[in-house]
Amino acid sequence: MARANPAVRKARERSLQELCERLGYRFKDLSLLDRALTHASMGNEGKLSYERLEFLGDAFLNFAVADVLFRQDAEVAEGQLTETRARIVSRQPLARAARRLDLQSHLISGKGLRESERGSARILCDVMESVIGAVLIDGGVTPARAVVRRHVLPKPGSEAAPSVEAQKDAKTALLHFCQHNKLGQPSYELVETIGLQHEQEFVVRARIRDGRRARGSGRTKRAAEKQAAAALLEQLQAR
Repeated sequence: MARANPAVRKARERSLQELCERLGYRFKDLSLLDRALTHASMGNEGKLSYERLEFLGDAFLNFAVADVLFRQDAEVAEGQLTETRARIVSRQPLARAARRLDLQSHLISGKGLRESERGSARILCDVMESVIGAVLIDGGVTPARAVVRRHVLPKPGSEAAPSVEAQKDAKTALLHFCQHNKLGQPSYELVETIGLQHEQEFVVRARIRDGRRARGSGRTKRAAEKQAAAALLEQLQAR
């Protein structure tokens, strides 16, 4: 922000302060939030991008969500905790959180980022993680946890927060529905794998014999399959 002309700088500061109100956290160093909303395509103009903050935010987000899930129910097995966490921190839920905060309207990008990409789930997921990383650096663990709880973790009882058991049984429920309605046995296909090896996200398509299908994503193939199964089951039941 320091290199911009005074009018532009003031407008940017006002915009970021408004975002702080929605975020529920007021930055001591507003330049951290500015950086968290600066795409790498601005590198030619000498601005630091959000990529390092995204790395930190991603790691903290996984820890914060795992900690909440661990404390919620002592009876849930490790495998189900892993899958539930993977679903919560996957690309689409994080992109929805970013849209609720209207992060795309605060994103600064250069010519290297097409306008159509600014609102993509990929970019919005990255920006949400970078904002969490910025809060962690500026205020520490407690406010960063609060941001994760307020904006990322599904609210109890909401449609976005199915129970662990519901996730566990999604593929079984879909199979039973298909058998009961003579739709054949569902199949699952890995559509793509996104990201580096240590932070991959899997996209899976669930499909039935008549061609109806739905996608799911997750940090593991099993989590992606269950999300796809739940989405296809919801589609079939709605019809």
